[in-house]
Amino acid sequence: MSEYHRVDRRQFITRTGAATVAAAGLPYLIPSGVLGKPNQLGPNDRIGVGFIGTGERARAHLDIVNAFGKQGLVEPVAVCDVYRPRLEAAAKRVGGARTYREHEALLEDPNVDVVCIATPDRLHASQAIDAIHAGKDVYCEKPLTHWSQFDLAKKVEEAAKQKGRLVQVGTQYMADDNYPEIIRLIHEGIIGKPVHVACSFYRRGDWGERMKIPDPHAKPGADLNWERFLGDAPKVPFTVSRFFQWRMYWDYAGGPATDLLVHTFTPIFCILELGYPQRVFGGGGTFQYDREVPDQCNIIADYPDGPSVVMANSLSNHVPDDTIIRGTDGIISWAMLSGGKDGGVRIVPFGKGKKEIRLPWKGQGDTGKLWVDLLDCVKTRKQVKCPIEMAVRVQAPLSMGILSHRENKVARFDTAKQEIVL
Repeated sequence: MSEYHRVDRRQFITRTGAATVAAAGLPYLIPSGVLGKPNQLGPNDRIGVGFIGTGERARAHLDIVNAFGKQGLVEPVAVCDVYRPRLEAAAKRVGGARTYREHEALLEDPNVDVVCIATPDRLHASQAIDAIHAGKDVYCEKPLTHWSQFDLAKKVEEAAKQKGRLVQVGTQYMADDNYPEIIRLIHEGIIGKPVHVACSFYRRGDWGERMKIPDPHAKPGADLNWERFLGDAPKVPFTVSRFFQWRMYWDYAGGPATDLLVHTFTPIFCILELGYPQRVFGGGGTFQYDREVPDQCNIIADYPDGPSVVMANSLSNHVPDDTIIRGTDGIISWAMLSGGKDGGVRIVPFGKGKKEIRLPWKGQGDTGKLWVDLLDCVKTRKQVKCPIEMAVRVQAPLSMGILSHRENKVARFDTAKQEIVL
C-alpha cells in the first residue's frame, strides 16, 4: 500500500485506483468504486455509521471509521452502550456523536445508514435483525451469534435476504484478496480432491486477563443497565466480572471456538466452498485458567464426501502451526499470522512437472479492509467479503463443537430440517 497522504474530498472519492488513510496506525485502501449508483447513496452522500456496543473491540472500529470520516467519506454519527461511562468516552473519541442507551433508539436515527454491532455474542443476532428491519446495513463482530442461538443465525440470514440488506461479519482473516484465485486453482484440480484440513489458533493468555475491570465498584442503576446486558441470557445476580469479563462465561460467549477458531476456519470454509457439516465432535477443557469456558478446544467437523476439518486451540502455549489443506494431489498451506515479505499462501501440487505457487498476503487480518469492502458494497450493492450466508454456515460447526463438548455427544446436522441434532 502507498504511504499515507492527505487528499481533498473530490480526489478521495473519485481517484482511479485508490486513496489511503491511516486508522489505528495502519493504512487502509479506499477503492474508487465507492461512488454509488442511481437510487443509492451517491458520491456526495456521507455514510452515517452508528455503533451498538462501545467496549474494547469497538474502539478499533471507532478509530477506523473516525479516520475515514476525517476524509469526508463516512461519518460516525451515533453510539449506544448500556454502560454510561463507556458510552460517553466513545462519543468523545469520535467527536461528539449522538448517544443512546438503547439500540432501538439508535436504529430510529435517520442519519444512521450502517450499524456496527460489537456487543457480547448473545446480543449479536437480535440486534442485527432489528437493524436489518430498520433498513440498515450491518457490520457484525464475529461470531454471528452466541453458540446456543443457531436458529437466530438463520433468522438473520432470512431477514437480510427479505430486506435486501448487507451483513458483513467481522472475521478479519477474510479481508485478503487471494481467496478467489485459490478457489479458481482448486476448481482446476491443482491439489486434486480436498480431503483433510488442519487449522489452529494458539495463544498464551486468558481472555479474562485481557478484559479489564475499569470500575470494581460498578453496579446496576442509572449508569449500568444489567437487564439490557443480559438480553435472553439466564437472569443471574450482577457481578463486575460477568459484566466486564463476559468472555469467560458460557452464558455470553463460547470460548476459543467462537472467539478464535472462527478466524482460522472461515477462510477454509470460503476456499473450499463448504456447506453444512454432517457431524461434529468437540473436546478440550479448562485446564489452566479460572473460567467457565475452555482454555483448550478441539473440533472435528466431517463434511459429506469430505473434507474432514480438524480445528485445534490452546491458550496455554503460543507456538503456532500452519493451516494445511490436503488434497489427493497436493497441499495448500499458510501461517495465518505470517507477516513481512515471506507471509502468504503456498500451493504445492504433487504432479510431475507442476510448480509450487506462492501468493503473498493481500490484506489478511486487516479489519480496516473489511470496513472498506463494506463501504464499497453499501454504495454498489455488491456482495461483501464475509457475507451472512457464509457466516451462518461457519457458525454451524462451531456451535455443534461446543454442544458436543458440553453434552459429551456427537452433534449431527439434519439437512432436511436445517437444524442441529444431538
